[in-house]
Amino acid sequence: MKKTIIIALLALIALAGQAQEIRTYEPTLDDYLQLLNAKGYIVYSFDMKDFKGKQYEPVIMEYVKGEEAKDYIGFSFSFPLGEKLVIGFAPSSNDSTYVYSFQSVGGGGFNATLNLQPVFAPEMPTKQAYRYESRPFELISPVETGKLIPLVLFGSYWYEQETGVSRFCGEKIIKPDLSSDIIKSIPHFYVLGIKIY
Repeated sequence: MKKTIIIALLALIALAGQAQEIRTYEPTLDDYLQLLNAKGYIVYSFDMKDFKGKQYEPVIMEYVKGEEAKDYIGFSFSFPLGEKLVIGFAPSSNDSTYVYSFQSVGGGGFNATLNLQPVFAPEMPTKQAYRYESRPFELISPVETGKLIPLVLFGSYWYEQETGVSRFCGEKIIKPDLSSDIIKSIPHFYVLGIKIY
């Protein structure tokens, strides 16, 4: 009987030792995507099949401390639309600008930079901090051609005196009429969108 109990205990110990194991996996595209997002590379992709062959005009509106929006690009130009439109963001070579991109897969596009405004960061009280995040807009149907279709908001953090932190939190999807609560707190933001013709 004693021998049977010892054998059973040894078997349990062996099984327990085998159950706890770490294995290596090949990284997936999702693994790389998380790494890119952590480094500030962000991409939004939009299905444009219904508008393939039409022209799109990139539109960027800048909002500062609740002031009326102004056209950031300052002139109009258009590109052919393919089946997909990609709007992307990437860190630039300096802290005070950010690269953005409009690319229509099978169409045309361009890259340029957005000027950022510093925000107070309590952990760096003597330095200028540039912290921005993005949110997609709620897409409304039917799409009206010739009118601004907001696609992505790119906005600065804000300092909150009560909590003593700089933050960017609130709705995950922004209403196209800018009635989302988070808008009231963001001191500087851009609306990136298109007009379809």
